[in-house]
Amino acid sequence: MADKFFFTEVYKSISFSYQRLFIILLSVFIGALTCSAFLNIYFDIDTKLSKELKAYGANVMLNPKEEQNFISNDEFERLKQDLQAKAVSPFLFEFFNLGSTSAIVLGTDFKALKITKPFMELKSGSLSLNDLDDKSAILGVDLAKQLEKKVGDEVQIYNQNNGKSLKLTIKAIVSSSDEFDSLLLATLSVVQNLSDTQGINYANAVVYGDYESINAKAQTLTNDSTEVKPISSVSLSESFVLNKIKALMFLIILVILIIVTTSVNTTLSAIIFSRKKEIALRLALGATKSQIITLFASECFVVSLVASIMGALCGIVLANVFGIIIFNAHIDFRFKALFAACIISLIFALIAAVFPLRQALKINVCENLKGE
Repeated sequence: MADKFFFTEVYKSISFSYQRLFIILLSVFIGALTCSAFLNIYFDIDTKLSKELKAYGANVMLNPKEEQNFISNDEFERLKQDLQAKAVSPFLFEFFNLGSTSAIVLGTDFKALKITKPFMELKSGSLSLNDLDDKSAILGVDLAKQLEKKVGDEVQIYNQNNGKSLKLTIKAIVSSSDEFDSLLLATLSVVQNLSDTQGINYANAVVYGDYESINAKAQTLTNDSTEVKPISSVSLSESFVLNKIKALMFLIILVILIIVTTSVNTTLSAIIFSRKKEIALRLALGATKSQIITLFASECFVVSLVASIMGALCGIVLANVFGIIIFNAHIDFRFKALFAACIISLIFALIAAVFPLRQALKINVCENLKGE
């Protein structure tokens, strides 16, 4: 019976101050919404942003040991399989005659190259995989000017060491503002056949994961003939960017929670001030200070609990909105993010309620009942 009376009192208390309590509900809701959204992103950002950053090029290199000149085809295929990379681009450089001049011809994998070196600017032609085959060539912009060739022309490649020659059709002219501008690119099998080489000089790869996991995998794959290592400037920069973004998210959450705390504090203070005569009357009728605290604390807790649950659930939706806009992917749901958002928002609401509740106990019963 006493419990029923207490719940009735809490319900009436909430009904009496519902307009001001709505501000508390909205404040805690926003706090929980922000916490839930950013915590869900925080727990998923390593995967999502890591994939996003991998779009900027290779982060792992496969090199022959110093005493070796090449990585054999069998060794390359084995490492490619074990590395489980998104893409692995082999590189074989050979010096051939190209009609009136000589130049370096690069044998590679066109499909993988588009991933490991994504910023080649297409000047003319097409880099579509449907247009590229073993009879296709890609010219760097500087070499194209030197040879006076354009898309659709044929280029004769001749190896004076073994007398082999081959004609390739130019399918694209590209610019990358590096050594690729002066190269002719062909498929690896074509260059290996022309040079009688059954290996590659080195390879670049795009591997998902943070620097520590990539470095650990690289160390296990390194052997007596081949060294596998992360490109530190890329992998460490990625880790640095991730840490900075996580720190920024925590700062945003902290600022919003401070604003929420201030809003809850001022609103609850206003509620208590408007009901000081009611508090004085309750004290005069024999209510203890602990009962007064329990009543207002329960009122605040119920509103905050409802708001935090609603905010945490809506935060999942907001996290996915951010995920689609920023990463073009959905954010995975994690219960621990939902639970943490509820707990954090409730803790800050509790902190905000401490001072107003203490003030409620300092009300002068006589002065308030006399109307002064």
